[in-house]
Amino acid sequence: MFSGEIPTSIGSLSSLEELYLDNNNLQGNIPASFNGLVSLKRLEVQSNKLDGEFPELGSLKNLSFLDASANAVSGNVPLTLPESLVQISMRNNSLQGKLHPRSFKNLAFLQVLDLSHNNLSGSVPLPLFTHPSLQQLTLSFNSFTSVQSPPFPLTTVLQSEAIAIDLSNNELRGFLPTFMALMPKLSALSLENNKFSGMIPIQFAIKTVLPGSRLSPFVRLLLGGNYLYGPIPDRLMELQPGFADVRLNDNCLYRCPASFFFCRGGDQKSHVECKSFSPLIPRKM
Repeated sequence: MFSGEIPTSIGSLSSLEELYLDNNNLQGNIPASFNGLVSLKRLEVQSNKLDGEFPELGSLKNLSFLDASANAVSGNVPLTLPESLVQISMRNNSLQGKLHPRSFKNLAFLQVLDLSHNNLSGSVPLPLFTHPSLQQLTLSFNSFTSVQSPPFPLTTVLQSEAIAIDLSNNELRGFLPTFMALMPKLSALSLENNKFSGMIPIQFAIKTVLPGSRLSPFVRLLLGGNYLYGPIPDRLMELQPGFADVRLNDNCLYRCPASFFFCRGGDQKSHVECKSFSPLIPRKM
């Protein structure tokens, strides 16, 4: 077991392909001298006490796996990341500021991105939804306030490789992003515990119950803990338990009793709470 700071001389090990420094008692900054590890394919520094800003590691042309989770890393997500990255995990840190599309623009092989449990804010950038290889996006437990939507026609969205998206536990407002129901491979979507309002788009219901041959159905659709109002789409009312994991609890919906499996897990919000959030929300019937 290591302790103390990571020595800057570690960058001289240019032939090193894998570096495991996880679950130690390491403190201080992640040294910029890591850029000397030009053969590195895998870097694991998770579960330490590392702090400071994450260094630019653009010179690591072979790095495919990066895990710096469960530290105290602060500052912005680096603008320059190795283009060879397939998986990035920096959850449970103190990252802040906005996500810049430039950080991921050239990561043509990226499949997994987990930046959950940080202090990121602003908009979730559109390129994360139109990325040519990204399959799993986890940005839960941050402070994002909006989702950038694509312009019509939705050509780039229809080419998305995303399978699972988790934007739960943020401060997201506005209407539910309807374009996500047109993402062909997206089967797990969590938008729980945000501040979305408006009615549930019929496209969400269709993708869950009757998606068509070119769309993977939603097998997991979590919308609880928002301010959604109006009736539940008829298509969703056709769902039987076990067909899909759908959660609509803790909203402002009409007629969503616990007798419906997708309404369990908490009552709908009171009319007073719904009206205090937005006077436009009609009285529940």
